Amino acid sequence: MVPVIQVVVDGRLMQSANPPQLAGGTVVVPLDDVRALAQRAWYRPADRSVTIQQGDRQIVLFVGRFEAWINGRPGSVRRPPAFTGQTLYVPLAVCARALGARVVYEPRTHTVVVATRAQPLTRWTPPPPPFVVPTPFPRSTPMPAPARPSPAPSPQEAEPQPRRTPLSVRPSWP
Repeated sequence: MVPVIQVVVDGRLMQSANPPQLAGGTVVVPLDDVRALAQRAWYRPADRSVTIQQGDRQIVLFVGRFEAWINGRPGSVRRPPAFTGQTLYVPLAVCARALGARVVYEPRTHTVVVATRAQPLTRWTPPPPPFVVPTPFPRSTPMPAPARPSPAPSPQEAEPQPRRTPLSVRPSWP
């Protein structure tokens, strides 16, 4: 009988449609579940690589290959990422440790406990400035010279403007 593996991340039980599996002594989880540990996780089909990032830490794994890049240094994994049906499974412990988390496996309960490191607030980033419409590029053809201004109409010839009087408004609340 295959044991049911549970994964607990920072005290929360991780639940998904595809459960974690025990493959060759290594707990593997779907790539979507690794997003509970990382800020970004994606798969590139062009080179069959899996990249997982958290802050300044990163791990790059390759489907079907035992080599990896862990925080910019070459390394290896005991169990490479692999597809099971339509789901991509990655080794949990290697990914979590590369991102700075602590991983403990409790064989009696078949539970993997992952404790991520707290991300301190290093600096405040202000919100981006509002979007500004760029000015158009200058034309290659010169602009025509402005026409001579026509004389201003006399005050008697100008149309009367409507008078704008402020309205007195009373608030509807007490």
